[in-house]
Amino acid sequence: MATIFFRIPMPISRGLVNLRYCRIRPLSTLPTNDQIYIHESNQLSLSKFSSAVHIGTATSSPSMLRAATFHPNPAFLSIMHTAVAENIVNDQLFISIAATYPDNYMAIYDLRNPPVYGRIPEVQDILGMVRVDSEGAILPGTYEKNNMYRLVTNDGICRFSDYLLGKIRRACEDVR
Repeated sequence: MATIFFRIPMPISRGLVNLRYCRIRPLSTLPTNDQIYIHESNQLSLSKFSSAVHIGTATSSPSMLRAATFHPNPAFLSIMHTAVAENIVNDQLFISIAATYPDNYMAIYDLRNPPVYGRIPEVQDILGMVRVDSEGAILPGTYEKNNMYRLVTNDGICRFSDYLLGKIRRACEDVR
């Protein structure tokens, strides 16, 4: 488990840092997914900031995370789907995949268990679907969320493309 030290803003005394007011709290990521930060009370988040909207809460050790020991945050799911809907047309990973789905629907999926080329991912791993035009481009405004998507499955917790991760993380932090 990687440990990162995050410094809280400190009062300054006579131009020097007054160490009496210096607070350092350990911040770590999940050993199986470095996109996920563990905060107090086993809240799991995409952000280093504890004030950001969290993904959900682990009822047991986060390193032993299973669907039965995880309570999702409905606010996160709403933010995630909105961020995906607004930004999927610019995600290079899914743009390249869309080229193989002309005039069809394409699944936008979680990367914790990516499907073999040409296969459809498991229903619980599909964030939603988009429409692809005859040229193989994702049509803006066509994202439809999948209500059967699960943040945690037997394959682990959600993992996003780098582009979507940045957009979802920023959206979670902006809610503060």
